[in-house]
Amino acid sequence: MSCITIAIIFILLGFILIKYPPKEINGIYGYRTPLSKKNQDTWDVAQKYGGVSMLILGIVNGIFGIWAIIQPIAINNEIVQLIVILIGVIMMIVVDEMHLRKLFNKDGSRKNNS
Repeated sequence: MSCITIAIIFILLGFILIKYPPKEINGIYGYRTPLSKKNQDTWDVAQKYGGVSMLILGIVNGIFGIWAIIQPIAINNEIVQLIVILIGVIMMIVVDEMHLRKLFNKDGSRKNNS
């Protein structure tokens, strides 16, 4: 699967998560991590932020995919694309979790930002 195809999938999923976030915590659909599932407040924040992250990751992967078509590299292009996507997903999760930890305590209660 090409980087552009994966980029389109991420862009679509990000848009869906932003526009139609799951209303309730569930085990099927949405940005689901232990902190995001603590309560409805953490869930709602995680869905919006995760959707934006997916959208950004999709756009970055799309740009990389177009660049890989225009300027092919000597090594296996598909492996490089897979590595870029994997690194991007890991970075997305790390950034999303850092955002949640900035707003919420480990138990899911909001931090007092006085």
